[in-house]
Amino acid sequence: MEQNNNSEATHRSARRPRVGIVLGGGGETGIAWQTGVLAALGNEAHLTPDAVDVVVGTSAGAIAGSYFSARLDLNQLVDRERTGKVATAPLPAGEGMSAIPTEIIAALASTEGTVEERGRIVGKLAMKAPTPISSADLVTYVGSMLAGPEWPELDFRPTSVNAETGQTVLWKRSDGVPLAAAVASSAAVPGFLPTVEINGHHYTDAPRTSFSSDLVAEKELDAIVYIGMPTPNLSNTVEEEALNKLEADGLRVVRITGGADSELLIREALDPRIRPQAVEMGLRDGSAAAPAVAGILRA
Repeated sequence: MEQNNNSEATHRSARRPRVGIVLGGGGETGIAWQTGVLAALGNEAHLTPDAVDVVVGTSAGAIAGSYFSARLDLNQLVDRERTGKVATAPLPAGEGMSAIPTEIIAALASTEGTVEERGRIVGKLAMKAPTPISSADLVTYVGSMLAGPEWPELDFRPTSVNAETGQTVLWKRSDGVPLAAAVASSAAVPGFLPTVEINGHHYTDAPRTSFSSDLVAEKELDAIVYIGMPTPNLSNTVEEEALNKLEADGLRVVRITGGADSELLIREALDPRIRPQAVEMGLRDGSAAAPAVAGILRA
């Protein structure tokens, strides 16, 4: 019996750690910032798809997560971000947070009621809000940003919220939903972009319920790398409370949430003109976190 136990312990120590990446929201600047973070972690900590078991992305994180999961060259994407010649939201130049109706901004920032109740309120407002493009147009546009129409082999899960029920969903390949629709539903900032219709329901970028605990249990994760700035006016995507509890229970967690000068990226989250600056900040923040991420990959 002792020999068997030793053998099992040796097997556990020999396998690589099971790692998840959780990417939060952040609008236009968030896409660039997260791309920079992921590029730096790939270069300096060897955080690559081969070292990761699941990627969960919310809003901006769904787009950046799709790039990582599809094994795109993140250094090339960084170079594009630096030039400013990147795909941005399909809306007139200059549209930003001011384009979102004040009642939706207030609902997104509210802490009253449960997360699902707040999601239903935001969803109802989002379905009524006029937007300059249709749901189909948004899905087509997002599809043009992705590596292709097929889901990546890596377990990639864009998050969204059912606008009718307020329930959080983590889309996955086995759901049979087109990748472009799943990512678009995650990035559909309410009042700024239209809700996305999938299988008779509408989905939007509303406050999410916490999902880290279930994800860790399902995927038997040893560690999570959380990448996301606090963006309360876009969506409540911070998993801090759940991650704190998981960490106390033994999960290894690295949080990358932006430096002291990231206020600009949060305040001007929907301004694509900030993206060249955002990607440089992402490279810096990713480089600063690289030793900690490398540590969990070696553990």
